[in-house]
Amino acid sequence: MWEDDPFGGMEQQALEELSEAVRDEEASQFRGRLPTLGEVLDEVGGAVAARRCSGLWVVDTSQLEGWERQHGGGAFDALMGRLAQGVEGVKGAPDVACVEASGGDTLVVFVMGDALIEEGALDAINERLLGAFDRAQMVVQQALERIALGSAMVLANASVDPRRQIYRAIRRARAEAQVGYHDQQRRRSRVVGHLIAQRKIRTLFQPVVRLADRRVEGFEALSRAEGGAAQRLGVHLFVAASRAELDGELDQACRALSLERRPEIGEEGKLFINCLPPTFYASNPELQALLESWRLARMRPDQLVFEVTEQITYEQFVRIMPTVRKLREEGYRFALDDVGTGAANLRLLAELEPDYIKMDLELTRGIARSERKRALAQYLQDLAKRSGAELIAEGIETFDDLEVLQQMGVALGQGYLLGEPREAEAWEGTVAQIMDTLES
Repeated sequence: MWEDDPFGGMEQQALEELSEAVRDEEASQFRGRLPTLGEVLDEVGGAVAARRCSGLWVVDTSQLEGWERQHGGGAFDALMGRLAQGVEGVKGAPDVACVEASGGDTLVVFVMGDALIEEGALDAINERLLGAFDRAQMVVQQALERIALGSAMVLANASVDPRRQIYRAIRRARAEAQVGYHDQQRRRSRVVGHLIAQRKIRTLFQPVVRLADRRVEGFEALSRAEGGAAQRLGVHLFVAASRAELDGELDQACRALSLERRPEIGEEGKLFINCLPPTFYASNPELQALLESWRLARMRPDQLVFEVTEQITYEQFVRIMPTVRKLREEGYRFALDDVGTGAANLRLLAELEPDYIKMDLELTRGIARSERKRALAQYLQDLAKRSGAELIAEGIETFDDLEVLQQMGVALGQGYLLGEPREAEAWEGTVAQIMDTLES
């Protein structure tokens, strides 16, 4: 239990200020990547007039207004910066990339030379551009789902100012992007529905490791779309399901498959499973069936850890707590997920009394190089100790970050350095391999 009020006075304010400092630092890393359209307009206009520019394509993020309101301007700036960085990586060498306006929401790439943007080219560009985000945090995945690409030709016409041709082409490309976006949403909804109905879902397991002695504490179950379906979705499975209003159905299917396909965890190991808030609403038959399945497998309650995200509404918080308290009394464990760079929710932390606090992977990545991230992580470490929980650092990918986390006394870790997500069969006898890898 808490020794004092964790969500009154300076405690909540201090955590929010540290989180904001980290978000600002992330945003500042990506600022100033691309020139504005005004800065390249004369150059590109001359290329159009000389028939050295035949077209353009745009990355339209205008659908992110609600996302920015929820997560803040700093998060939006960081996302735009990362997209700009991605655009530089996928455009042709002679092509000119820019942002439509300072502080704007559209990136523009002018295709230089006489090459035309062929049918299907944007799909390939989109796949390459978003592929760099495949291990990004969920909040970023939610933003990517709303991004649209479009293209337009720019043909030389001696009687028209090439600059106006450029502006008009950008408008046409944005209009095409929005039409394509809505078509894409319909396709994704169908794909998600088929995946759930046919259970074409891969269940992978990633180890949660004690950093002090490299002992595997347990495995987190993760779900992915199978093969070709993943390519057709183009975004994270749960993001697509949420957009199709099938996230509840997907959540239940994935949870059942997680128990059915789980690896051997022994007498002391734990299985971490992700749960949307409705899982814990009163008299949920799916939850009762899950618990019965766990009991029939002769597994103890304390070996099952329910992961709850801190990004829930107050109404959901009120509705889940009676069931959460009952499950805790029965011995089941809880983890508070994605804590760190989002909106702080110390009230949920206090009421949930989690056994584990999972530090957001964006906070872990690069912690060895960021004083602000270390300060926030230390604050979370102190909060975990005071609440009787253990801190799990997600997203450990480098030895430098691992060393810093160990020096801070963080109990547990998870990430590609410690073990990639794999199917259950692949984890047989791998505990010793994890220890050998980290000690070498």
